[in-house]
Amino acid sequence: MDGISSLWIRIKRKEIWCWKMNFLDLNSNQKDTILLIHPMLSSAQGMKALIADQMGKEFRYIIPDLSAHGQSASLIYESALKESQMIYDYLKEHHIKELRLAFGASLGGVVLLQLLNYKDIKFEKLVFEGISLWTNAPLLDVFTRYLLLIKHRKALRNRDLAVRKMVALYGEKGEMMADSFIAMDEESIKHISHDCAFVALPNLTPEEQESCVFFYGSREFDLIAAKKVVPQKYPHAKFYIWQGYDHCRKITENPRVYSKLLEEMIVKKNISFLKLKLLIY
Repeated sequence: MDGISSLWIRIKRKEIWCWKMNFLDLNSNQKDTILLIHPMLSSAQGMKALIADQMGKEFRYIIPDLSAHGQSASLIYESALKESQMIYDYLKEHHIKELRLAFGASLGGVVLLQLLNYKDIKFEKLVFEGISLWTNAPLLDVFTRYLLLIKHRKALRNRDLAVRKMVALYGEKGEMMADSFIAMDEESIKHISHDCAFVALPNLTPEEQESCVFFYGSREFDLIAAKKVVPQKYPHAKFYIWQGYDHCRKITENPRVYSKLLEEMIVKKNISFLKLKLLIY
């Protein structure tokens, strides 16, 4: 049965912490499971519309609302590590030990990287879209935090302007993204900025690396770090560039084609570069 599930209690240092993370759990009667983690300013419903609705009902979809997003908007985003812990707890609680596909876009990819530290979860295919791989960039953190806070305060003063700007960038989904940004607290914004400038890279075996695919737009800033980090840290992973695209624009501009690509990766596992180009174009 489809549904929204959340809630658990962690006990730490004799204190009880109650953390709630909202999850969409779709087609729970299906065996093959896909985890989808959204980027900043999106939501579980956003990932459902972009990917799950395109790929069909033959898969089970686990789609969290990260803290400060969607139905988890009342929670403060503290760190990618804590987000990954909550996702891991949900998977364990629901006896999910294997994922056919785990997908993370931008901030969602940073969270997904932390989830890879849990070696009792098997990931058959991992896809990262536009993920930050900056591991020690304090100036980037300062600049990004300053820029985001300025834009956030402007959006609070003028929602209509914020919506127009987001719609110009991301189409009809821009209004939802603008409202998500307006609703976000400044503490969460600061923590997200920090996480994307100080990404903790997990150690992966060659076999684990071979299951990873990294996608970037040719016009996005995070490609600079990715070109250095992926070949050095994850030399067995696959690396593709969307020519002419900005950050996460490929998935928002043509979700049907993007979802078809993800489905091909699951079915055929080792998709060739030529086949990938045919699917892209």
